[in-house]
Amino acid sequence: MSDLKLSKIGQKMINKVGVRAIMHDIQEVLNSDPSKYINLSAGNPTLLPEVYKMWEDSLKNILINDELKNIVSKYGSSYGTYELIDSIREYFYNNYAVKLERENILITSGSQNLFFLALNSFCGLSVKNDLKRALIPMLPDYAGYSGVALENNIIEGIPPLISKIDDHTFRYELDKKGFLERVIDNTDIGAMILSLPNNPCGNILSEKDILFISNICNDLNIPLLIDSAYAPPFPAINFVDMNPILTDNIIHCMSVSKAGLPGERIGIAIGKPQYIEVMEAFQSNISIHSSRLGQKMVADSLHNGQLPVISVKYIREHYKQKYLTLKKALTIFMPDDIPWFLHCAEGSLFSWLWLENLPIDDKEFYQKLKEQHLIVVPGGSFFHDCYVDSIHARECIRISLTATDDDIMKGIEIISNVTKDCYSKSVSH
Repeated sequence: MSDLKLSKIGQKMINKVGVRAIMHDIQEVLNSDPSKYINLSAGNPTLLPEVYKMWEDSLKNILINDELKNIVSKYGSSYGTYELIDSIREYFYNNYAVKLERENILITSGSQNLFFLALNSFCGLSVKNDLKRALIPMLPDYAGYSGVALENNIIEGIPPLISKIDDHTFRYELDKKGFLERVIDNTDIGAMILSLPNNPCGNILSEKDILFISNICNDLNIPLLIDSAYAPPFPAINFVDMNPILTDNIIHCMSVSKAGLPGERIGIAIGKPQYIEVMEAFQSNISIHSSRLGQKMVADSLHNGQLPVISVKYIREHYKQKYLTLKKALTIFMPDDIPWFLHCAEGSLFSWLWLENLPIDDKEFYQKLKEQHLIVVPGGSFFHDCYVDSIHARECIRISLTATDDDIMKGIEIISNVTKDCYSKSVSH
């Protein structure tokens, strides 16, 4: 590609960074001989029979009612279809007593597109040529945020406090002191962003912590983007109680990808009209609107009540059981004399394993697992700008809960064997 005369943005976007670079390697490995590897890296949701039937029924109804031609043959509003927007409004009013207007809602081409619109609307070079950054209040967090930013080095994060709960369980806590020190008297922050439940570790910050962050954002007159790709009302992969938190400066970001519809690319942003209008204009310029067929399917499944019910009854329970299987496997195979810690189960479709004092870094550990035909995701990319300076960031891996029980058990046994070998070699030296 050296002969291409790319723009600065083109040069930035052609480079796969963070977890995208790792996922590229993973995909090449899996494509070479998929039956040879146990894949505990996937973010692709498990398509449960009940979930598939819901979407299949929706498509059948579209055909029976002779609606397909009108849906796929016409352009629509860049805000999204009124049918889906009004279904969201109705659901939030009936279930959360929140009154939304149409101007509060934007339907986007998936969650990744949503954050592309939002981050590049509020962060990057300002009209005064100042660099506005996106601050993550507590790391680790979704590595893909770095990839959607058009400018380099605008994603910044605050390292977490680490709380050991018992011999093999831990939890991340918000470092309020470190957070306040970063934001006080600083004018370079254009937005804040966090995932809830968190990807990669499944942490769910308390409502009190979210309101604390939101109040700071209000003082700075910037938006707080809450990535709710795993949250209620769908796909509702939360194992502790939580509800959507909506304040005047929060942009609440939802997705149906983890509810079994990743291929249709439907993201949902809820926020005050001033924020939504900016993002709608951006979307209108680059992609017009998201899939009208996908929007129709979601509107029907939300309006008839299936989507939130199936999310709670089947999707949530599926991943909760997967977590218990993984925890059981760790208890069986991982030795007690090695300091391993699993982040406590609060939500999402991933588990997060910390190997304290791991003698090698996360990338080398990933390579050793790959040699044993196991694929996971090294944790460092989720620490963004703090990776280089953080020993802890190099001691973590993300494990997907989308695999079969048998693969989870086999995968953890491999992790245990490689872990024991790493620590024993360190002691012998």
